[in-house]
Amino acid sequence: MEGATRALARFTAGLTFADLPEPVVAKARHLLLDYFGAALAGGRVPEAATITEMVRARGGVAEATVLGAGFATTLPDAAYANGAAADVLEHQDGYRFGGFHPSHALPALLAVAESRDADLGELLTAVVAAYEVANRIGRVMHPGATTAGWFPVAAGYGAAAGCAKLLGLGEDGIVSAIGAAGFFVPAVLIESIFAGFTVKPAFAGQIARAGVEGALHAHAGLTGWDELVEHPRGLVSLFRGDPADSRLTDGLGDEWTILEVHQKRFAGCRHTHGAAQACAELAAEHDLDPAEVTGVDVETYGVAKILVDRPAGRSVVPCTLSLPYVAAVALADRDVSAAQYAPGRTGDPVVHRVAAAVRIRVAPDLDERYPGHTATRVTVTTRDGSVYRKQVDLPSGDSRNPLTSEELIGKYRGSAVPVAGEHAADHAAELLLDATGIPVRTLVTTMTGGHPC
Repeated sequence: MEGATRALARFTAGLTFADLPEPVVAKARHLLLDYFGAALAGGRVPEAATITEMVRARGGVAEATVLGAGFATTLPDAAYANGAAADVLEHQDGYRFGGFHPSHALPALLAVAESRDADLGELLTAVVAAYEVANRIGRVMHPGATTAGWFPVAAGYGAAAGCAKLLGLGEDGIVSAIGAAGFFVPAVLIESIFAGFTVKPAFAGQIARAGVEGALHAHAGLTGWDELVEHPRGLVSLFRGDPADSRLTDGLGDEWTILEVHQKRFAGCRHTHGAAQACAELAAEHDLDPAEVTGVDVETYGVAKILVDRPAGRSVVPCTLSLPYVAAVALADRDVSAAQYAPGRTGDPVVHRVAAAVRIRVAPDLDERYPGHTATRVTVTTRDGSVYRKQVDLPSGDSRNPLTSEELIGKYRGSAVPVAGEHAADHAAELLLDATGIPVRTLVTTMTGGHPC
């Protein structure tokens, strides 16, 4: 019986742009657009900027561009720096059935595509392949991996498959790339991510780097474990999943899991979004003054309680992972974007007073609906005794409640224009959303205002 590692590699090797249904292509374009915005805005955040400067100081052959930084470096280091930048604001995409961010694969794919002079159609095909591989691995590990204390690192294996395809490897080479990635993908303790340490975005960069390294080592002729995914002591079993789960390979080429990937309206961990949306909407509907708020009661599902019931911090990383901070700033500003993580905002005493009034508990009726729904109920109490309630079943950006094209482009422009400039950001978006045969290098050059590698 064929194992999952080989089945996923065969699917990746055989996939062509012509095989992709138009909704899948459109989704891949939107995901790339989202990634570029997150990476450009994130690159200005101090935590990510520190990582970028460490990469710059190392030097190295100029193979791929570090977005928004004006220099190029080796494939692994470019993937690492861009991966950290795209993660730091927690404004990237996610897959609720896998509990992870498949976009952690995109910095790896972009770096390899740029260096190999691939065109946009080839990149889009590799993106779809990487997401399908990552999502299938991720969904059979979740929520077991998360509740056991591991972050589902499935994106590293999707990245390896997609990068190997861009490098021209066939089925056997892609098997080796996936297997080789197991020697590079980090085993990430989920508590260390959510504890608020400022090194946190490095884990996303490491996942991207691992995908590049797995593919490059396979391209050099080294072999990787050909049963890495399905072996009884392999990846899925280690992360508390069932390696015999048919969802690993069923429907390849017919079921497109990429269509289930959500894109965030709010910057912050996805488990904060139900509360953020409820708070933002209550504030707008009732013209709430945060100075008058005396209590914010949040009812949610168990995974959210475990991961984001954290005190508000004073810098970007802990704030993006704190439901109290995100809920409080949403009440105050009626939005949560990069602006809500600026230094002056994360230290605002009014926001921190409201955050201290947030109380979180698990509601059994909401918990039993997870992961199909990331539902949250919020009750806000004000000084005069007024009580306001709202339940959000499907936060904005869920695949069943998607952002509109206008909202996606607006989110991208809000992130990209301050870094790339209006003309460059808009022209790059036009190319990304409409073109196919243009070189990826041209897209990157446009996006970075004329600073190619």
